[in-house]
Amino acid sequence: MFGFVINKLKNRKWLNLCLLMGVALFIALFVCHPMFEKGAGNQILDRLFTDHATQQNEFPAQMSREGTYVVADYPDSQSVLDKLSGYEKKWTEYVDINKVSSQQLITLSGGRADTEFGGLNHYFTIGYLPGLSEYADVVKSQTDTATFECSISEKTMDHYGLVAGEKIYLHVPDGSGKKEISFVISQICREKDINDPYWAKTLSDMGDVIFVSQDVFDEMMQYYSEDNISYSDFLMLDYRQINTENASLYDGYMEQFKDADKLYNDNIRDTLERFFTQQKTVKLMLWALELPCLVLLILFIRMISAQILSLEENDILVLRSRGATKLQVFILYLQQSGIIAFAGCVLGIVLGYIMCRAAASTDGFLRFTAKDIGTYKFVWQMLVYAVAAAVIMVLFITVPVWKKSKDAISEHSKERISKKKPLWEKCFIDVILLALSAYLLYNYNKQKSTLAISVLENRSIDPVMILDNSLFIFAAALLCVRLTGLIILLVDRLFKKHFSPAMYASFLQLKRTRYNQGFLAVFLIMTVAGGIFDANMARTMNSNMEKRIVYNVGCDAIYNEDFRLRIQKNKDGSVSWMYDEPDFGKYESLKNEGICDGVTRVLEDERVDISAGSGSISDAYLMAINTKEFGETAKLQSDQNDDINDAHWFNYLNELAKEPDGVIISSNLAKALGLKVGDSLNYSRYVPEAVDDDQIYASENAKVCAIVKGFPGYERYTYETDVEGNVTEQEKYLIVANYATVVEKFGMTPYSVWMNLSKGKTVDDIYKNLTSAQQLIDENKNSATVQITNGMFTLSFILSLIVCSVGFLLYWVMTLKQRELQFGIYRAMGMRMREVKAMLINEQIFLSFLPLLAGAGIGITATAMFVRLISIIYLPQKHNIGVNVYIYQSDMLELAGVLFVAVAVCYVVISRLLKSMKIAQALRLGEDS
Repeated sequence: MFGFVINKLKNRKWLNLCLLMGVALFIALFVCHPMFEKGAGNQILDRLFTDHATQQNEFPAQMSREGTYVVADYPDSQSVLDKLSGYEKKWTEYVDINKVSSQQLITLSGGRADTEFGGLNHYFTIGYLPGLSEYADVVKSQTDTATFECSISEKTMDHYGLVAGEKIYLHVPDGSGKKEISFVISQICREKDINDPYWAKTLSDMGDVIFVSQDVFDEMMQYYSEDNISYSDFLMLDYRQINTENASLYDGYMEQFKDADKLYNDNIRDTLERFFTQQKTVKLMLWALELPCLVLLILFIRMISAQILSLEENDILVLRSRGATKLQVFILYLQQSGIIAFAGCVLGIVLGYIMCRAAASTDGFLRFTAKDIGTYKFVWQMLVYAVAAAVIMVLFITVPVWKKSKDAISEHSKERISKKKPLWEKCFIDVILLALSAYLLYNYNKQKSTLAISVLENRSIDPVMILDNSLFIFAAALLCVRLTGLIILLVDRLFKKHFSPAMYASFLQLKRTRYNQGFLAVFLIMTVAGGIFDANMARTMNSNMEKRIVYNVGCDAIYNEDFRLRIQKNKDGSVSWMYDEPDFGKYESLKNEGICDGVTRVLEDERVDISAGSGSISDAYLMAINTKEFGETAKLQSDQNDDINDAHWFNYLNELAKEPDGVIISSNLAKALGLKVGDSLNYSRYVPEAVDDDQIYASENAKVCAIVKGFPGYERYTYETDVEGNVTEQEKYLIVANYATVVEKFGMTPYSVWMNLSKGKTVDDIYKNLTSAQQLIDENKNSATVQITNGMFTLSFILSLIVCSVGFLLYWVMTLKQRELQFGIYRAMGMRMREVKAMLINEQIFLSFLPLLAGAGIGITATAMFVRLISIIYLPQKHNIGVNVYIYQSDMLELAGVLFVAVAVCYVVISRLLKSMKIAQALRLGEDS
């Protein structure tokens, strides 16, 4: 039996190889899913932890406990530290992650203190920090063996005006009352590397602590025997060891820690909660993006398997006539499909691994790179998916055999060409599905703002929103098949009397087989339309993201300078402050070195109050610029259709340059306060947050000299998230003033340095810690959601080209083979080869060329209808630049080129087959059949 099956496969080796290709691609795409899901999940985790560290300015994976112990319960400080270490050990028994660092701080309440050089009624706590000598540098030092030595932070030094060697007289309790103990400031410390994981709490965060040695701290515990020891314990863990496999387990353990110990805390669970939400989104997106491609491959496999089954129909009838039962025939073909599925499974696993790695390496549509894709590895679930896909393929290929296994050979005499109208055409399924797709589109478009907020809140997306375009393409393809049939009947009725014999025979064949040939038309339309939509969707997403980033940055690169804030407490109780400006000359030298074409200061403040008449606005966005330098440096990314503003933005800079006290304001600010060019307004600024959160220190009157809709670096819309995770949209109001005027009126405050790089230069030629538009674009391209989309659209586009070309060529070659007897009879009746070719060309026009044109039209229509809606998933924020649809001519030419080659090859093959066809052989074939 097995040998018979192998011979059957060899007899139609080319068809079976094509079937094997389709099965292998189907299994490969199926196998991609778990690998892509796990890899993207690990990438999301890594990104979330990194973003947390950047945004919260803390190590992203720390477990902590803060509280108090009664001093009398512990003989010395070491026993307290041992108790804290016990907690750390318990945590890591369950959350099995390597320890990066640990910070333990214990403090006594201290008390009121006076200082040697006149400071009175200060309040200090006494602390012991075991890692102080290892992780902190001594800025100044002075020893004094006569008193207890202590260390203080630079912040404490600045706040109280203390110096090294100065004595602190601390009033501590003893049995009879208060006792004065002298401490000498032997060291003033600062962190060696404030970004070191050890500094979960920085010295500034610890407050006014005088740090002492362990021996001194133990001695102090005697004075505070009836007091409490305050402690904080921070355990920093290697977050790179948290992955999709153990994230849920560790999250559960940490929830149990919190339930059992109210003093326990960590910053990992919030990150994991965001991860679980995003992971759900990734899973839905993967299935939504894979499903259309899987359907396309199923259509391809169905087309090939149907051709094979049609050719082997006689073999099945012969087997049945010789006594084989339906079950035996079914088992025979089950073995045949099992061999193909097994081979496809082996190839599919390897191919799926390669496809997933290739898709993960994309940083744009059809753009493969050599970037690090270490998170995308082989996972055991791929084997399960491969077996499941293989079983699906075996059943899909074999089940139709049961229907073909007739009970009598007489069935062979029945008409093979179906003249029955398909069920979908009778019931107008195409129209119903098209109406459903239109309704879903209308409904989703009405909910755009709600959907955008939902995406911003990291809620799961609705996969139907992504699949609706596939539903539209499929319904439109069925409708086109219906219309093509009507066009054939109409042309035949109008011109039947004028047809030549060849053309009459051609239309007769079209009318007889139009229901059978509809499958090819649907396949071609879905392939072409899907390829066009995938290309346009990917291009639109990437182009809009890049343009928005370029607009938001406003120039090639930005460096945020490090300004030191000096705060001094005056004798009258008031606080004075000032910023030390770094050397700006080092940036101006970049122009002389040919690295930058433009460099400028841009002072920014997002806490500005603006008032005009009876109206006022809070938290406006101030930019202070040098108009000439800013014009040479900044860039304004324009909209695809037209400029954002009514005139070129240089004109507004010129107006500002004429008015030293003038300002440029945004159009929404002008509308909110009822302002127009020439009106006056007043704007106020607050003292630095480190000094006071809510104190205005200066105001300035200004004249409105221009009103703009867009400006380099100005984002009109911002989004705020509350403690419950709800997102609200806020408008940002812009005011642009002259730099010299702002510094004169408000004093020097921090600014950023904007740069316009010379041609061929990159940020690596300056500093590595610059913020540049290109860096942000690269980071965005490497985000899991964008990477999945680019990867899947790229794979879908390539697979569309492959299956469309192979399917088209194979279908027509097999159709020609099946009609060999018919063409032989035509040739025997006197029809010339030229007429036979004309007949085939006419059939191809209606069965191939029209569907290909329809596919292109449907693809472009789907682009216009659905791309902006689906873009909400990737671009949920409102922006000064709207979402524009991008259609790249190169993508359309690539698709058209491949289809042209496929049609040309098909025509050449058909011509050669016709030339090699012999009338006698064809007629003998008819006698044998």
